Amino acid sequence: MRTTIDERAKEYANILGATLFMDSPEEDIIYRDDLARAYASGAKEERAELTRWHDPKEIVPNHKWAVLVKLTPSIYDVASYSTEMERWVFVNYSLDREEIIGWREIHE
Repeated sequence: MRTTIDERAKEYANILGATLFMDSPEEDIIYRDDLARAYASGAKEERAELTRWHDPKEIVPNHKWAVLVKLTPSIYDVASYSTEMERWVFVNYSLDREEIIGWREIHE
């Protein structure tokens, strides 16, 4: 069952918050809310960074391993960027830097 980041944040806060002892129930609720907000904020920022498309006109990968590239709004492929040739290299062909709409890392 999939859960949202906010649901996981509340679960995390409840688990961690259960191990802490506050002076009053009100402090406990406030602390758990703060924990949940911090967890959710960090998770959302990390997700945004991991799924961000880079503009190849501004930046290209500085490594040789493959990345996901967007050729059109609905066509994707896997390629690496050759700094020597200044081209995107696919299995059977290569493209200029300007022919790619975007790229992003492939995360496991």
